[in-house]
Amino acid sequence: MKLDVEYDELLPHPVQAVWSELTDAAAISDWLMATSDFRPAVGCRFHLKTERLSTTGWVEAEVLEVEVPHRMVWSWSAKDGNPPSRVSFELLEEEGGTRLRMRHEGEFDDEVADILRGGWPGRITAIGKRIEIRRADGDV
Repeated sequence: MKLDVEYDELLPHPVQAVWSELTDAAAISDWLMATSDFRPAVGCRFHLKTERLSTTGWVEAEVLEVEVPHRMVWSWSAKDGNPPSRVSFELLEEEGGTRLRMRHEGEFDDEVADILRGGWPGRITAIGKRIEIRRADGDV
């Protein structure tokens, strides 16, 4: 099944706070999936621990593009027999905060595509919630 989903959300936080959530392994582990080997550098290969998206239990990914602090693109492979997909994050500073545009496109089996389509909105919401918690704790 062809997956091409795009989410566009205005987060009431500065670009740097959102960028930090997208580029810190501990933050990614909290709002997306556990990773210990992520670095925001082109060519970085990393793994995301999953229970539902892959038969191996891991999503294998690679950072394809980084434009600090506005854009990052990943290659994403669930090892489901389909070629790697692409996940892109774009940040635009706007009045009232940061516009986060996330797009995930590629081929997946129907079950995985449905999980991704339904799961990304909650992940984006989790980014905003993490920033709010960090701000309340004085970390932002």
